[in-house]
Amino acid sequence: MVEPSRHSRMTVAEFLRWEDGTDTRYELVHGEVVAMAPPTGRHGAIARNVHDALTVRLRRPCASYFGVGVASSEQDDECRLPDVMVSCEPLPERVFTAPRLLVEVLSPSTEKDDRTDKLDFYKSLPSVEAVLLVWQDKRRVQVNLRGAEGWLVQDLVGGGQVELAALGVALTLDEIYAGVELPGASPPD
Repeated sequence: MVEPSRHSRMTVAEFLRWEDGTDTRYELVHGEVVAMAPPTGRHGAIARNVHDALTVRLRRPCASYFGVGVASSEQDDECRLPDVMVSCEPLPERVFTAPRLLVEVLSPSTEKDDRTDKLDFYKSLPSVEAVLLVWQDKRRVQVNLRGAEGWLVQDLVGGGQVELAALGVALTLDEIYAGVELPGASPPD
């Protein structure tokens, strides 16, 4: 097992060469290696629903991915792992650098970072047209769309449809939450 030095910061290129000998998933955040907790079943089901809905709607060369890294370049000091990502770039060898849509399913332990640092990083990537933040404890999706005047934010609560015009797709909250029992909600009839 190779431990990263507590005092040295890594670049994405160094991070991609680094191995700790375990199955733990990591992100590189401002040059620091950060372990990620395994997602809950509800988290995984929501991410799968989004990925599956996008997969059947996207036209090549665009495709939906999960479990892949996103970085601005291998010289940068940040490599994040979105829950779902859409890119139209040729399949890279290691990390995607031109994602168009990024999706994060919010977890109680990471929500603050997902809604601040991680969202800021995603918005800093010039290719990103939209970022979706999806709650796993209630039917709520925050849609962040890049517009001519900057970022527009729309909150969908309970129902509605996420319009991703640049990609030519739309997702309903019913699709995103299909088969997912939310806390405090009565099971469907």
